[in-house]
Amino acid sequence: MYGNRQNRQKGSVSLFLVILTALLVTTITVAFVRVMVKNQDQALASDLSRSALDSAYAGVEDAKRAIVMYQENCEGGASATGECVRLARALTGAARCDTIQESGVAGSSGSDEVMIKRSESSLADEQLQQAYTCVKVLLNTMDFIGTVTPGVSRLVPLRSTEPIDSVTIEWFSQSDLQNDLEGEGSGVDGIDLAEDTSLPPLAEWPRNRPALLRAQLIQHGDSFKLNDFDESIDADHTNGATLFLMPSIAGAGGEADINLNFNLDARKQPSPSVLQEVRCDRSFSTTSTNGQYACRVTIKLPYPVGADDTNSRTAYLKVGALYNMSTSFRVTLANGSEPVVFSSVQPEVDSTGRANDLFRRVKSRIELDSSSIPYVEAAVDLTGGLCKTFRVTDRAEDFDPGACSIE
Repeated sequence: MYGNRQNRQKGSVSLFLVILTALLVTTITVAFVRVMVKNQDQALASDLSRSALDSAYAGVEDAKRAIVMYQENCEGGASATGECVRLARALTGAARCDTIQESGVAGSSGSDEVMIKRSESSLADEQLQQAYTCVKVLLNTMDFIGTVTPGVSRLVPLRSTEPIDSVTIEWFSQSDLQNDLEGEGSGVDGIDLAEDTSLPPLAEWPRNRPALLRAQLIQHGDSFKLNDFDESIDADHTNGATLFLMPSIAGAGGEADINLNFNLDARKQPSPSVLQEVRCDRSFSTTSTNGQYACRVTIKLPYPVGADDTNSRTAYLKVGALYNMSTSFRVTLANGSEPVVFSSVQPEVDSTGRANDLFRRVKSRIELDSSSIPYVEAAVDLTGGLCKTFRVTDRAEDFDPGACSIE
């Protein structure tokens, strides 16, 4: 006899699988949404950061306009005009955040910031709210900074607020290091310095050895003749001299003493070596005082021809690197032991920009003496071979163009 069978299965396993699957899908969905929101926030922050940086650069460009207007219309000329009075008040004296507004270049006097707009009706401008909030201009700086590469020199006007009698050159910063040496962090302790003045072929110059620097002085007094640049009256008077500064573990260096003199130019008087050794520091760093550069030397300036004081000096320093790919350098001036500032040679612009509630700040150097005409680096400059034929004769019929004749 068969009885009734009861199905006692309640589906607990299936219910558990459904709940677990729902939780898994919910977790994946929430994680995906969080990733999307995070990426969106990062993209927005990146966009705002770039826009704030663009705002800061806009402040730098407006500062350039103010500096050029002041240099062209007010320096050494009629500075009593309303425009010059306004520019002088904004650019000279203590640094101020409202430089651009007070100069009249952009914005309005008394405003805290200058808004940046592509058009009055642009929706993007309203959303980003771009502006520069503080632009400070320092016309007279304590130093001139730059970078040189082989074959491209930099001309530094030695124009100062006070007379000078020496110039200090520092070069090779940590940013010039081309590779880590022996896995020791920044590789600073491993920079390769020369022990003598022998010069290897260009390809064999160690990658992390500071560049051999060429420092050329060009100067004159109140008046001069062209041949004054080729002649020297005595060791204390010259209008042109060149020193080749060789980075070394020994040689001239230090901060207290004047180490070299431009009258050591081997072309002008007998010298035991054409190269001047400069002691470089293996343990330089970017944070130590006067230690941001590996090599440092102070060079005494001779008087210009026809002058016996430093008051009538008009001088330039041409800096070039003969080895190494890229070399940072810094030039400072002094009169005795007192530092002297450059006069409107490389003004510094400190600009802070914002986009919405995010701020960026940049510092820039503006060179006022730059020219669209490059300085001559060599009498002949070419990438291929050069063929020259020389023949000296006083008879035209003896002339022979040789193998270099143009067909």
